[in-house]
Amino acid sequence: MLKRTLVVVLLGIIGIFLFRHAASFLVVNDPKPADLILVLGGGENDLRYWNGVRLMHDGYAPRLMLDVFSLGQTFGRLDIDLAQELLDRTTPGLSTICPTRESSTYDEARYLEECLAGSDVKSILVVTSEYHTRRARDIFQHRLPHYHFSFYAAPDPYYFGARWWTNRQWAKTTLSEWERYGWWLLVDRWRNGLVVH
Repeated sequence: MLKRTLVVVLLGIIGIFLFRHAASFLVVNDPKPADLILVLGGGENDLRYWNGVRLMHDGYAPRLMLDVFSLGQTFGRLDIDLAQELLDRTTPGLSTICPTRESSTYDEARYLEECLAGSDVKSILVVTSEYHTRRARDIFQHRLPHYHFSFYAAPDPYYFGARWWTNRQWAKTTLSEWERYGWWLLVDRWRNGLVVH
């Protein structure tokens, strides 16, 4: 009886620990100097972009690439046109767009490979939302093993926080990202179509 009680208590402690750290586990933040800063599409693009620009100005990389879903529209205008105007206005000559035709991180790897074809890029600092960094890291390292990746976790306190159980939006984001991460681990990771040289 004592052994069962100890096992239940131990499992309870482990469960509470995992519950409390469910959000922080998703975050990987280890920015390193690179040949290129890649700002992933999705999430709050403006927030990700401005973090990428700051990192570029801080000397992490000499240029920036912004992933943009080429079929997306905002108020009747193509997102790719709006993004190009932003780049022309804020980082002229230092940034480019990588157009994507699908909006999943898994597929972004394929488009990135196409956008970097023929370039001398070997290392990439990826900027994405905090909650998205672990899944993005796993996917990019798996699908593009010939590049060296590091990641900057762009904070967005409206959508995500470490104490995820205290805020409805944080809980939705954390649970949604865990669902996507689980799909990556159980399904997408084993799909054919790796991008390799």
